[in-house]
Amino acid sequence: MGDRTTRVDRVIKRLVQSPLYSGITISAYRQSDATQFQFSGGTLTDRTPYFATAAAKLYVTTILMQLRDEGKVAFEAPFKTYLPGCKLCVEIHVKDTIDYTGLITIRHLMSQTSGLGDFFIFRNRARDLQNTISSGIDASWTFDDVISRTRSYGAIAKPGESPKALYADVNFHILGKVIEAIEQKSLSQVVKDRITTPLGLTGTYIYNDPADLRPANFMSRDREVIVPRAMASFQADGGLVTTSHDCLIFLRSFFEGYMFDRTRVRDLYDWKPIFPPIDYGLGVMRIDVPRYLAVRFRLSEPWTWGRKASAVYGHYGLGGSFAFFAPASKVYVVGTTNQLAYPKSSIALAMRVLEAIERDEVSPVSGRAPKYTVRSIDRSVA
Repeated sequence: MGDRTTRVDRVIKRLVQSPLYSGITISAYRQSDATQFQFSGGTLTDRTPYFATAAAKLYVTTILMQLRDEGKVAFEAPFKTYLPGCKLCVEIHVKDTIDYTGLITIRHLMSQTSGLGDFFIFRNRARDLQNTISSGIDASWTFDDVISRTRSYGAIAKPGESPKALYADVNFHILGKVIEAIEQKSLSQVVKDRITTPLGLTGTYIYNDPADLRPANFMSRDREVIVPRAMASFQADGGLVTTSHDCLIFLRSFFEGYMFDRTRVRDLYDWKPIFPPIDYGLGVMRIDVPRYLAVRFRLSEPWTWGRKASAVYGHYGLGGSFAFFAPASKVYVVGTTNQLAYPKSSIALAMRVLEAIERDEVSPVSGRAPKYTVRSIDRSVA
C-alpha cells in the first residue's frame, strides 16, 4: 500500500515541479468504508479556491432539479416560457430559414441538444474566446453578447433531432437566466440559498467581482494567466469558484440524493455521445474510457494495460477541473490541475487516483470522513 501511495504522490510531485503546473489538489471519498483521501502539491490544498469552470453545470442542474420538484419549472416547457421579457431571445435558432427558437425546451438546454451554436468557440476577428483566455487576454462579455454571438454563429441542428449532444456554452447561460427569472434573485444568491448555505460550503460561490483575488490563477502551458473579467462573465456556464473540500461534499450530496429527490437522479442519465469516450445526459457527463485509450496514459505501468477503467459520471472543464463519481465502486474524485492547455491530463490523473483507491493501494487521511448534516436539509427555500 505504501509503495502505491508513493507512486501517486510522486506523479503529482513531478507535475508540480515542472513549469506547467503551479499546483494540484484532489479530494476523494470511498463510500463503502466512509474513508476520505487527499492529494495535493504546489500552491493548492483542499481549501484553496479555484475556478470549477464547466463543473458549475452540476450546481445549475441541482437547482433545476429542485425547481422541478417544487413544480416551478417543467423540463419539457420552452425556455421562453420563463423569459417572456427577453427581447433578444428571438431568431437565435434559425435553420433552413425556419426559426425554431420557440421550440427549444429546458431539457434541450440541459442535455446540449438545443442545436444552438457555441459562442465560446465562434471565431470573431479570427479569434475565439477559448483561445483568448488561454492566451491570457482578459475579455468580458454580457448575456446580450452571448445571444448576439450565438445568433451570428447560426444553428447546427433542429432542437432535439441530433443523434449526438452538441455542446454549446450558451445553453447554460440561458438556463442561468431562467433560474434568475423564476427565483427573482441573482444566480449568486440562488446558489447561496439552495446549495452553499445548506451544505455549509464556505469556499464556494459564483464569481462576480474581477477584483476578487481569492481563486488561484490558471496556468496556460508554462505561463500564469490572469483573466478575472472573463471568469466573471461565465456565470451559470462556468463561473463557479470552489475548493476540492467543498466540491467533494457537494458531489456526494448530488448523487446521494440530499439536494433533490434521489429517485430522480437517473432522469439525468439520458445519454447521447459528444465524442469518444464522453456522453452527455442532462447537465451530467459520462466518461467510459476503453482499454485502448487508457493505455497511452499507462505506458510506464505495463502491468495495468489490461485493466478496464471505471466509468465515471460528473463533469470536467476548462483549466483541468473535474468532479467525478464512479457508480460501480462508489468512489468520488474531485479537484483540479489548474492547467488550461492539457485537459486530458487532468482526466488521466483523476482516473489514476480513482483506480488506486478502488484497488485499496493508497492510504486515507487519518480517521473516517466526517458525517455532514445534509440529510436534514429543508428543501423548501424561502
